[in-house]
Amino acid sequence: MSKKHHHEPKEMAEEEIEEQPQEVAEEKSAEEQPDYYEKYVRLSADFENFRKRTEREKAAFLAYGKKDFVEKLLPAYEVLLRQEKNLENKDTQSTENLVGGIKMVLGELTKAFKNEGVEKMDVVGKPYDPQTAEAIAVIPADPEQDGVVLEEVQMGFMMDDKVLRPARVVVGKAQEEK
Repeated sequence: MSKKHHHEPKEMAEEEIEEQPQEVAEEKSAEEQPDYYEKYVRLSADFENFRKRTEREKAAFLAYGKKDFVEKLLPAYEVLLRQEKNLENKDTQSTENLVGGIKMVLGELTKAFKNEGVEKMDVVGKPYDPQTAEAIAVIPADPEQDGVVLEEVQMGFMMDDKVLRPARVVVGKAQEEK
């Protein structure tokens, strides 16, 4: 009998050992099982963030392309603006036709630029603003013209209320009395 008793505890111990790993394995697998709702919510949020980010990147890409195109047109636009001024001072029939043609082209360019949010800056006679203009020279001036833009060497342009190209200007500086 004592032999039997010794065998039974051994057998029970083996059964308990076999049962414990299964119970532990079941507890672990229950803990390790992913919460599908949580995964769904996270995946949904990640997708929404991805969608918003790609929309922002697309808008930025398009704006950059527009900016590049507009910058390429600015020199031609500037030439037409300057020529319009020069031609208005001459008195001949051919000049009138030329002025009319230039005004038409200039009008179309102005309309196209306006549709894209591009405007010429008006800086001459106003206080120098380093946010919108680049001073390339400072010349002696009367005290009332101290810090005022006296001449525009290169036109400046804004696009959607941001500086597209700063104006290059000559600024007056009051002379000190000796």
